[in-house]
Amino acid sequence: MYNSLKVSISVLLLFFFTAAFGQGMKFFEGNWKEALKKAGEEKKLIFVDAYTKWCGPCRRMQKNIFPTKAAGDFYNKNFINVKLDMETQEGMKFGLEYPVGGYPTFFFIDPKGKVVHRHTGSMDTYRFIEMGKRALQLYDKSFDYAKQWEEGKRDYDFVLEYVKSLVRAGKPANKIALQYLRSKPGISKDQKAVLLFEATTTCDSKLFDMMTKKKYLKVIKEIYSTKEIEDKIYDACWNTFLRSIEYDVKELEDEAKAKMKKYNKKRYKEFVNKINLYHAENSNDIDGYIKTVKKIFRSLKDDWQRKLELIEEVSTKFQSNGKIKRLVSELSEKTFKQNPNPKTYLNYVRNLIENEEYDKAQEHVYKALNMAKKANDEETEKVLRRYQFYLQKKLSRKDTGTN
Repeated sequence: MYNSLKVSISVLLLFFFTAAFGQGMKFFEGNWKEALKKAGEEKKLIFVDAYTKWCGPCRRMQKNIFPTKAAGDFYNKNFINVKLDMETQEGMKFGLEYPVGGYPTFFFIDPKGKVVHRHTGSMDTYRFIEMGKRALQLYDKSFDYAKQWEEGKRDYDFVLEYVKSLVRAGKPANKIALQYLRSKPGISKDQKAVLLFEATTTCDSKLFDMMTKKKYLKVIKEIYSTKEIEDKIYDACWNTFLRSIEYDVKELEDEAKAKMKKYNKKRYKEFVNKINLYHAENSNDIDGYIKTVKKIFRSLKDDWQRKLELIEEVSTKFQSNGKIKRLVSELSEKTFKQNPNPKTYLNYVRNLIENEEYDKAQEHVYKALNMAKKANDEETEKVLRRYQFYLQKKLSRKDTGTN
C-alpha cells in the first residue's frame, strides 16, 4: 500500500496544476455535426478529448494541461477543440464510429470525419503540443494546393489558403507569396496586408519588411487583434533567432533583437530574457541560467500564475543540480509570500515535499488547507488532502524507523 501511495504522490507532484487560469484551451460547445461544419469553414482539424469522469489520467489532463497558457495558445489557434464524455449518449454515438480502447484517447479528425492522428494516454504540456504539431504535419494539404499552383491557379482566395496550409505544416511560404505578389495581381491593399500577415514566419525576410510598413501595418491593426499582431512579430523574431542557432550566424540574432525592439517593444525584454535563457541552458551555464530566471521572475511582478509556470519550467531543468533546487525553493517561497493564495501555497508545500522537508511541509499543509477552505477552492483542497495523507504516512514511518 505504501508503494502505491508513493506512486500516487509522485504523479501528483509531476502533474501539479500551474495553469494561467482563463488562458487555456477553449472547447467548442456545439454538437459533433456543428463541430465538423465549423472545422470545414475554418479549414482546421478537430481535436477531440475522448474521456470518462472516472478516468484519473483524463482528469489530470483537464486540470493540469488543458488550462495552461502554452496549450491554449497552440490548440486554440490550430484546432477546433471538442471534449466528449464517452459515457454520455453523444459520446457513445461517437464511439461507434471512432472506437476507443483506453482513456484518455485524443483524436485529430479532419472536416470530412477522417482520423488523421490519434493517441491514448496522458502526457505533459510539451509532449501534448508536440503531438498537435505532428497532427498538423500529417494533415499537410499543401501538396494538393501545390499541384493546382503548378497548373496555374492564381485567384486570391486560393493563394491565401495555400499560404496558410504551408504555414500550418511548418513549411516556408515566402516563395509562393512573393511570386504571387510580383505578378502584380489585381488585389486590394487589405487583401495584400492579410496575405503578408499570414505568410510571414521569420523577421529576416522581405515579407516581414513589407508587412511592417506603415500602410500595411495600419490595415493589419484594423483586421487582427493586438495580441495576434504581437504574437506574429514575436514568433517571427524567435524563428529568426532559431535560424541564427541552426546556421551559426550571430547577425541573425542581432536582427531578431533589433526588429523585436522596433516593432514589439512591450515584449522586448521578455524576448531577450528568453534568448539568454536559451543560451545559458544549452551551454550548461548554471549561474547564467539562474541569473536570467531571477530577472524574469522579477519582471513578472504580481503575475503569480506566470510565476508558477516559470517555477514549473525551471524545476524540470538540471534536476540533479543543487543550485537549481535551491532556486526553485527560493522562488516558490517568494511567490507565496508575495502573492498568498491557495495555489501559491500549494506550490510551496509541494516544493517542500520534493525537497524532503517533511516536518516543515506538514506544518504548512494544515495552514494551506484552511486557506483553501476559506477560498472555497475545492480542487486545491483535494490535492492538499492527498499531500496531508502522504505526509502523515511518511512521518509515521520515520518515527518508527521504517522506510
